[in-house]
Amino acid sequence: MDKFINEGEEMSSDQANENMLYIVLVICAATIGGFLFGFDSGVINGTYDGLAAAFNTSDLYGGFNIASMLLGCGIGALFAGVLADKLGRKPLLTVGSIGMAITLGLMVFAFINQRF
Repeated sequence: MDKFINEGEEMSSDQANENMLYIVLVICAATIGGFLFGFDSGVINGTYDGLAAAFNTSDLYGGFNIASMLLGCGIGALFAGVLADKLGRKPLLTVGSIGMAITLGLMVFAFINQRF
């Protein structure tokens, strides 16, 4: 994958197969990401009734609680490209992974809170 084809050079069938495999894998990863985002959106929408009952919120605030996930995704998408250009893709993914690991740990121990 590190070799570039210069203008006028032909790609061998092995290189073409390797490129096609890479393209298919990238498409599969993007598709799975889209499915997971849709699943997450559905899961967060399912929390509306529980949050409204637990915090006694109006429809406006309950809707904002649910919409805040999508707002956060939009804001993150606005800055992700610029940050990836400045910091690099791998360091940015590392920071995001660490953040997700921390929030996962918080969710695992959330049952300790007897508020709900």
